[in-house]
Amino acid sequence: LFLLNIVLSVLTQISSRDVLFRKLNLPADYWEQYKAEAAGSLQQRWRRLSEGLLKDVQPDKIWVSIRTANRTRDRPDQTPSSPEGDDGWPESRLTLESFLQGCTGKVTVLAGQPGSGKTLLMSFIGQQWTKGLGPIPSSHLFVLLELRQLNLLSDPLSLSELLFHHYLPTTGDNEAKQAVVDYLLSNPEQSCWVLDGYDEFQKKLKRHRVQNERLDSEKRLPVAELISGLLSRRLLAGSTVLVTSRVRDVVDLDGLSDKVGQLLPWDHREIKECVNNFFSGKDGNHAANAAEILFSSRHLLAMSSLPALCNICCVFLQHSLHRHAEKTKVKFVFVSLCSTKFAWKTVSLPAAELCELSRVAWRGLEESRIIFLDEDVPLQTLQSSVKSGLFSQVRHGRGGGVVNAYCFLHLTVQEFLAALRIMTSSDVSDADLKKKFSLKTRWTTKSDQKTVFTDSLYLYVCGLASSDCTPALEVVAKATGLKAAQNWVQKRQALVLKLLEALCRSASLTGPKILQLCHCVQESQNQQLAQQVVRVRPTLELRNFWLLPSDIEALAFVVNSVGTKGVGLDFGACSMELECLDSLSRCQYIHYLSFRSRKYGDKFAEKLSSVLPRFIAFSFLNLISASLASGLQNCPSVTELNFSDNNLQDEGIRHIADVLAKLRNLASVKLGRNNTSLEAAECLVKHVSSCSNIQQVHAE
Repeated sequence: LFLLNIVLSVLTQISSRDVLFRKLNLPADYWEQYKAEAAGSLQQRWRRLSEGLLKDVQPDKIWVSIRTANRTRDRPDQTPSSPEGDDGWPESRLTLESFLQGCTGKVTVLAGQPGSGKTLLMSFIGQQWTKGLGPIPSSHLFVLLELRQLNLLSDPLSLSELLFHHYLPTTGDNEAKQAVVDYLLSNPEQSCWVLDGYDEFQKKLKRHRVQNERLDSEKRLPVAELISGLLSRRLLAGSTVLVTSRVRDVVDLDGLSDKVGQLLPWDHREIKECVNNFFSGKDGNHAANAAEILFSSRHLLAMSSLPALCNICCVFLQHSLHRHAEKTKVKFVFVSLCSTKFAWKTVSLPAAELCELSRVAWRGLEESRIIFLDEDVPLQTLQSSVKSGLFSQVRHGRGGGVVNAYCFLHLTVQEFLAALRIMTSSDVSDADLKKKFSLKTRWTTKSDQKTVFTDSLYLYVCGLASSDCTPALEVVAKATGLKAAQNWVQKRQALVLKLLEALCRSASLTGPKILQLCHCVQESQNQQLAQQVVRVRPTLELRNFWLLPSDIEALAFVVNSVGTKGVGLDFGACSMELECLDSLSRCQYIHYLSFRSRKYGDKFAEKLSSVLPRFIAFSFLNLISASLASGLQNCPSVTELNFSDNNLQDEGIRHIADVLAKLRNLASVKLGRNNTSLEAAECLVKHVSSCSNIQQVHAE
């Protein structure tokens, strides 16, 4: 029976191919030529992107968080009134392999932070298709489009032109090409379209313009209309569509996508494996030192949770350890994850060429351009940038042919270099700087005016305002021709700090913007600004958005600036992984802590119970969970507890009552609305009556 099934499967595939060729009315080898060309391009792409990978791509070991429901209305940029609001991202997670199961014929969105590996994963899926593996059946035509490359297409084009001028080879018979397109239109399920980098696509999808009528595939349309047609199923309905995007732009796809997932950051085990793999083949003796340095640096550790940035950390550590043969504590300059986040790529460039490259990056930012042609970059700078790896050459169709086009290694590199231009060139006025300097929110509405440059630029500017960066900035400023470069750079840095100070004093910032402000202050490494943040708001309130360990690290920098005076942290319905609590343990001077959401379960509470004793100034806790009670006995400084609205029931009340007697400084306990019996109340009264320090008990 097993052999019979194999034979039937092979015969079915052969029959399907015969039908395909008959419908196309062209030789089988011609169709295979197109598939072979596509496969060759995908394999070449994979070889380029996977060069130097520190870990094999294993979809069964990559974790994705599922978004269970699409938001159907705009949410204003203000704290929601409901304490149980949801940002749409639950605590549950599954592997990428499981997430992609059943994606055939649907629109699937994979979101993630810059550097989380979205583009690499799409390339891997394409490479798997060439081998007949992966989530996309090998009989499909696999089309991988980088949306940033399509930004240069200003003229309308048909589906056939998009397919053959910008993906498949342009050689061949026009009649045969039309036959291929006709077949795909009749059999859309035979194609998979990967739209990589929606966040880098300038022509954002306008929801109010999405119509229901089908598009004419032969009609020439703006490229944005073709992309919109694929996503809204007005074109090739039934085809498989995979879209990657930064999280902020996923809201554009609400109501169009069948499934949305977010790539989760690496945990400590994966980071350690990456470091060991990097040093094992070349600098085995340095592996232990590198791992120790990385895990002792909160900034580097937070950075390494993203695969692309973990690789950069390893390169930086290798460079540092080679310069210091003995084991040493490495001093880092903080410019969004150390000012050398991408500077290791630039050290081989002469200052004049680095200056010119920063000019190109800034001009691209001003014009919202991320693809550049030969004429946009001086030849010497272009050659050096390609050689150093800062520039990548991309295949780009133009006017029916293929021209050389270039883009920065990553969009973040362009943002960094643009920030460098801001800080080192008089071409950028103070007014230009102020215009670009604004905090971004984690709450994204469909009406937001989004551009491709909104994630990191202001963070880099804040980092470059650190006095540690002054000497390096002076070198670049001199290369631009500035006279009195030192004085000019210091004035520009002072302006950035002044802008930051104004934000620190603002009492009207929402939770997401407060968090972004903490990131900015952390980048500046300015203790006075950190103290100003909490002077205005003694309790930092964060509501309804996803939190990462790097976010908690930024909070720790601000919290610890005040010393024993203490700061309050109030989390409401903020999704976070357990590793966030490892970072929270570094917030030594928390005096008030609140977690108000049903999503914080027993495992979360158990982990938190091991963290609480590390807080020096801790005195008040507000939490939904009885599992935390055991850890409270190690927090003798606690003066007030609030376990109201927990549904603790009798067993939970008894568990908490047993701990109360061990908290000698406890003065107030709130246990209202917990679905308990009179027997549990009597147990609570019995325990509290023996605690003379407890002055107030609320247990209605």
